[in-house]
Amino acid sequence: MEKIGLTVDVLFDLAHFRVHTTMKGRSSYLLPLPTTIIGFFFSILGKSREYYIEERKNFKAGAQIIDIGGVCRENAQLLKLKTGREDRTTEELMLLLRPKYKFAIWGKQETIYLLHKKLNNFEFDFVPYAGISDFIFFDIENPRIHEHFEETYTVKDSYAPRNIVDSVELSEKSIVYNLPYTYSGKPEFVVMGINVGFKLKNKIISIDGVPLYDCFLVTR
Repeated sequence: MEKIGLTVDVLFDLAHFRVHTTMKGRSSYLLPLPTTIIGFFFSILGKSREYYIEERKNFKAGAQIIDIGGVCRENAQLLKLKTGREDRTTEELMLLLRPKYKFAIWGKQETIYLLHKKLNNFEFDFVPYAGISDFIFFDIENPRIHEHFEETYTVKDSYAPRNIVDSVELSEKSIVYNLPYTYSGKPEFVVMGINVGFKLKNKIISIDGVPLYDCFLVTR
């Protein structure tokens, strides 16, 4: 089966990509993980959740952060309805302000060409959504088809599974997170950042500078 790739710049007004292991105090990934990106594109294509669960293993995806307006933390009141009473507690919510990313996806040629057509025409079957995450989608720019991928040991302004990170290159403006994600019910860790570079132990594939991983960031 012939495969090709696509990149596109995506801008959000607000975004919250919920860290898998957070329930009450809700932290956010700085960049969306491959599962979120694949789901984002599948919603544009009008694919069902059942289709997404079945087909996501056939695609690779990733993101690179281009710009961000800031990161804020808000306190919100959580209302728990229980039999005979209401419990009110405070939770902290982490929000990303005006983040702009380059999203990338690699997979079935037919699906990628259809996605490219819909992005060019701004013809979305469903408004993009992200499961357990929340965002206010604003704009999409520069959709591009890629017929070839590159192989690399370096990643910039993106993320990589912690087990393949060899070293981290930092500057005064670097922001780096080491956060858990869930794979097969067990916690793993992903390192991500902006104004940061990662040197990797293993070679990965990328398109236009955006690393591509399978839907669960499995590298072994």
